[in-house]
Amino acid sequence: IFARTCDLYTWLVRGSRLAVIEDREQIIPGCAAVKPTLVNGVPYFYERIYRRLTEANKLGPIAPGGQTHLQLLLGGEVRACCSGGAALPNHVAEFFWQQGMPLVQGYGLTESSPVITTATPDHNKIGTVGRAIEGVEVKIADDGEILTRGPHVMLGYWRQPAETEMAIREGWLYTGDLGQLDANGYLQITGRKKELIVTAGGKNIAPVFLESLLAEEPLILQVVVIGEGRKYLTALIVPNPETLRGEIILRQIPVRSAAEALAHPAVLDLYRQRINARLAAVSAEEQIQRFALLPRGFTIEEEELTPTLKLRRSVVHQHFAPQIEALYAD
Repeated sequence: IFARTCDLYTWLVRGSRLAVIEDREQIIPGCAAVKPTLVNGVPYFYERIYRRLTEANKLGPIAPGGQTHLQLLLGGEVRACCSGGAALPNHVAEFFWQQGMPLVQGYGLTESSPVITTATPDHNKIGTVGRAIEGVEVKIADDGEILTRGPHVMLGYWRQPAETEMAIREGWLYTGDLGQLDANGYLQITGRKKELIVTAGGKNIAPVFLESLLAEEPLILQVVVIGEGRKYLTALIVPNPETLRGEIILRQIPVRSAAEALAHPAVLDLYRQRINARLAAVSAEEQIQRFALLPRGFTIEEEELTPTLKLRRSVVHQHFAPQIEALYAD
């Protein structure tokens, strides 16, 4: 619905030209051919661009001719980018703004048609999803859940009155998301209610927040934090193969295969150091006590990711159950 509203409907209303790429792996060549002025995408797309520019080639910000490498990569005519569908890591947004390219976030859900809040190039605060659009109200419930009211809220779920009564109460839509509003009305998403981890000690943990901190580490491509009903937190980590290869060469770690690299004590020690550094500011209960390096990433094809690249945690837990149980073996 993000694409339907922000691409199709906006395209029709504005009378602009819409380019649709057949294969998501061909977006960059497509940008070179079409030269878009506005790009809508999910966070994974922008993070891939960030990693491509900052890790693979170690490029400086300015390319020959005065444009940034980022601008050239996207065709040379982009005025702004918009991210939606999932949480955008702060370091990715900061990188785009440092390169002179506004990357703003919006927030909403299907039940809210879908836009609730959005940032603009002129009104943006990194780490937030902007402010409520005209005619839309937003407030935070006592338990931290984001509520919204206005003409954008659905009439109800089709032929599901009980579910509708749970979702809409006194005109307010209960989004299921957790967040905070600052003094200027900017909304920060802190997690999903149903994704909160409650440890054996009764501590409530927001895994999305911890995962966002860990994802800033160049050695980590994907990560899932585990700990529901457990004594401590653990993590399944998908290494960034290019970055890890570079570290192995730099440190002269003797490995002969990818499988050997993922189990090598020097590699594991390197990840332990980086994990501790990324989580240095969080509480003791939010520290990752153990972790496993996985030989493959989470994919849409294995149904571990949604089409908008959100994690399906239950599927990940099912597919990697042996690795998770090993993390909690005494």
